[in-house]
Amino acid sequence: MTVRTTQGTPTLREAARTLGVPKRDVDRAFGVVPVDGERGLFAVKVRVGAASEGAASSGEGVFSNPRIATFGRR
Repeated sequence: MTVRTTQGTPTLREAARTLGVPKRDVDRAFGVVPVDGERGLFAVKVRVGAASEGAASSGEGVFSNPRIATFGRR
């Protein structure tokens, strides 16, 4: 999900609060990744199912994170 802020890079706790999800549902290993720092746009990974309707509406959007693999035969 993406989070917009005007206060610089948000912490995981701030991102979780903005999205309305518990901090434990935000992936610490992924962290808070700047998408467009000048516009205050950051990405975080949220556990599947944790992003409620309220969370989806408070973030910029929900995006899938599909596994990337080769095509065809090995």
